Amino acid sequence: MNLPDGLLGTGWIVFGWLAYLITLGWALRTAPWYKVKRDRAAQNVLFGAALVIILLWSLSASIGGGFSFHFLLMTVATLMFGPQFAIIAMTLGLVGVSFSGEAGWLAFGMNAMLMGWIPIIVTWWVYKLAYRYLDRNFFVYVFLNGFLSAGIGALLAMLTAALVMGLSGAYTLDQLNYSFIPYIPLIAAPEAFLNGFIIAGLVLMKPEWVSTFSDEDYLKNK
Repeated sequence: MNLPDGLLGTGWIVFGWLAYLITLGWALRTAPWYKVKRDRAAQNVLFGAALVIILLWSLSASIGGGFSFHFLLMTVATLMFGPQFAIIAMTLGLVGVSFSGEAGWLAFGMNAMLMGWIPIIVTWWVYKLAYRYLDRNFFVYVFLNGFLSAGIGALLAMLTAALVMGLSGAYTLDQLNYSFIPYIPLIAAPEAFLNGFIIAGLVLMKPEWVSTFSDEDYLKNK
């Protein structure tokens, strides 16, 4: 969900912005810029992903009580570009959503952390652990890195959002239990399916767009 302005207090807004700026600074400093510096096609794919994020984050479903849900697509972005460029693509997408009025500028940092950073870091760690400890084959890559990590990331993002809204006093526990928390599994499952489906299609049709996938690791001699 995109948090609007006025929902959280000043302390939470400042905390969200500080955490986001630290994360963005790390992404800008450590991103492998050589991959896109002189590659117009790679730049187009990155900006295209940001546009898709704007579209999906704008298409939210309201469920009453002022709550809404939307797809995150952070697992696809992370597997395609790595965590640094995923954060940058998410930032561009969130800027677009904020300009359209679908999210608040004051809540920008908290939105970025909840809906961006959490699923990004979950996806990256699932990918790294799977790459190190599990067999490298197509099905492990798609079902674990695509489906499972997207579902876990969405679940943790929504649960953390509920925790923030509860601790900040924006909503009572009864309101969250009635109008928000029961819907979390219902959005986590489609999020897992959408990300897994897209990743499966990309590695079959456009594997060069997915930086974490290689035929040598996942297909050769399997």
